[in-house]
Amino acid sequence: MNMDELGTQHEEIALIAAQLRQAIADPDQPQAVSALRWQLARKLMAHLALEDRILYPALQRQGDDRVRTTAARIQAEIGALAESFARYMAAWTDERITRDWRGFCADSGRILDALGRRIDREERILYPLARSVDDGATGQIARAG
Repeated sequence: MNMDELGTQHEEIALIAAQLRQAIADPDQPQAVSALRWQLARKLMAHLALEDRILYPALQRQGDDRVRTTAARIQAEIGALAESFARYMAAWTDERITRDWRGFCADSGRILDALGRRIDREERILYPLARSVDDGATGQIARAG
């Protein structure tokens, strides 16, 4: 796996997130969201594990202070998404979604907003930074895939 593959995963995740956002805009379609939620969960959790366990730590071990501090700052600001998303998935069973569609839509909007912010920050700041590093970070990701 390489940085380009992570970028492709971002595109795939963003597409599913957009489909979920569209589904929650329709008050008559609570059943339509289940497959989208699980599709997003599978892609997102695998992607976040790779970033959070390999990419961020590799960047934080770099010799360049700017690389280390930028990676640490971004992870501190947006790094809790995996835990938040896991709580969201556990909290919203299909039965609860049907019972509290409005609450589900509001909670989904919040989690999708957080996901969008993370993807944006990583695409604008973190990924270019990782690509600029000649050693560790991209090499470790390549070996992890």
